[in-house]
Formats: sequence, structure tokens, C-alpha cells
Amino acid sequence: MAHISDYDKFEYNYEKYWENRKYEDKAEKIVLENYYKHIKGRFFIDIGGSFGRHLDIYYDKFTYPIILDYSLKTLQRKKKDILNKYPNTILIAADAYNLPFKKNTIDTTMMIRVLHHLEDQTKALKEIERISKRNSHFILEYANKMHIKAILKWIITFQFHNFSTKPYQQPNQNNFEGTKNEETTVFLNYHPKHIREQLNDLNFQIKQKTNCSFLRMNLCKKLFSIPIMLKIEKVLQKTLSWANLAPSIIIKSVQNNDKGYIKKKNEKFEDILCCPICKSNLDLEKNSAKCQECNKSFKKAKGIWDLRT
Repeated sequence: MAHISDYDKFEYNYEKYWENRKYEDKAEKIVLENYYKHIKGRFFIDIGGSFGRHLDIYYDKFTYPIILDYSLKTLQRKKKDILNKYPNTILIAADAYNLPFKKNTIDTTMMIRVLHHLEDQTKALKEIERISKRNSHFILEYANKMHIKAILKWIITFQFHNFSTKPYQQPNQNNFEGTKNEETTVFLNYHPKHIREQLNDLNFQIKQKTNCSFLRMNLCKKLFSIPIMLKIEKVLQKTLSWANLAPSIIIKSVQNNDKGYIKKKNEKFEDILCCPICKSNLDLEKNSAKCQECNKSFKKAKGIWDLRT
């Protein structure tokens, strides 16, 4: 099985990670608020949605907003806070390689700050293609290996091999996110051409592309206040997104695959659930589920479906 970053292993609190990254958080929200202006639907999945950082942007757009995350402990810890403010939110523990949803059922999928932690991004993207309805939206953020700081560094140090389209494993540099200091983790940066080819192969047509977090440097944070940085960010997003110079890129795409498309209206959340392993139907009870084919059993853990494989 491909590697999965397990934030529960060392009791990692992802919410604390964002306490000192308010600029990056708000820079992403500028992009997403623009993307979601004309998007709505029934079933929505925030893959790697963790503590619901972007819930305020998409919650009112969908009948069933679903946060899916591999960290069961994060979902359990934040369940009360999330449901108090956003009561219709559904929380599921599962992994991006084995999504527990039936084919052609999801209206919009979002994956922000997740792809860089996936060892096999192709497998994860194929799963998203499988569950996506025709004409559904897929919003994807990825770490850009061709940002301006990296380009200058590679030129100065003669690391010209890094200009290839292959994913680049970012050095840890004491940023052991979700690990202990003696361990390393998957942290891949991607060439824009590589991501574009991956999406095209899976029939995702890119509609919008926006560079994000242009000023993600300690020097900028020392020189400017966050409101000033965000004003500059808005201008740069509008004028320089074509150049792929920011460390983060967010894409809005549409699924155009008609092959095997099944037109079926699913009314309830339970209608779209399936076994994450073999994709067969589940026999659902109040706090447990069992696959009709492979007999794999699952359960609710403190009110949250644990559908991890």
C-alpha cells in the first residue's frame, strides 16, 4: 500500500500548525471564495479537510458537506465544535486511496494541502475520477516545484536536474509535519505540467488556475502586516497566475468523462456509501457496517464512521 501520512501516530495537532500561518490561510480563502461563487450541489467531499478550516466557504453550497480525513482523532476532537456551527456536516475517517463512495456520485470534490503528502498521487486522483459525476467539479491544490525561490536556488547551485517534470521530494529542513524528528515524511512538490497531464489523462478539464501565497517568506512577514500582504496577494493572483511562480497552485477543473456514466439520483448520504476496499454495497446498522461481498466490517468511533482500510 502507498504511504499515508498518519497524523494520529504522534498525536499531531494540525490546527496548531495553522495558528502562525494566517496569511497562507487567508490567501487560500481568496482563491476558494472566487471558485465557489457559481458552484453548488448535493454531495461534496473535502478530502483531508481535517478540522474544517474551509467549511465556512463551502458549507452552504451543498446538501451533504462531507469532511473526509485519515486522522480519526482530529475528527473526534473537533466533532463538537464543527457540528455546533455547521450541523449538517458529515465526518468520515478514510484514506484518499480507498474512498468509500460509489461510482459517479459526487458533485464536487476538494483536496487542499493533501497531494504533497501522497506517495502515489496517480492512485488518489483515479479514485477521485471514479466517484465524480459527469460535469462535477474538482478543486485541487498542489505544492509547486517551479516557484521563483526554488528556480533561483537551483540555478545558483547548478541543480538543473530538478527542472524535470518529476515530483520533487522536499527536504525536511526541520519541518517534520506529523512526524517525530527522527522520521521523514512524504512531502512532494509538483511540476505544473505534470499535474496538468495527470488531470487530462483522467478527463478533468482545467477551467481556472490560480497561484497562491506569493509572499510566503519570513522576510515579507517581518516587513508587512497581514492586511497589507493580502492586498498585494490579491493583485498578484490576478496578474501573475499565468506564470506559475507561487509556491502553491489551486486548480478548478470539471469532469468530462462519459464512459460508464450512470445517471442515478441518490437522495441520502447512505445511498452513496460503499465498501472502501471492494466498492460493493454495505449493510448499514446504526453504529456498524458490513460489506456484502468481502465481509469487511466497519464501525462508528464516537459517532464518526471509521472507514479506513
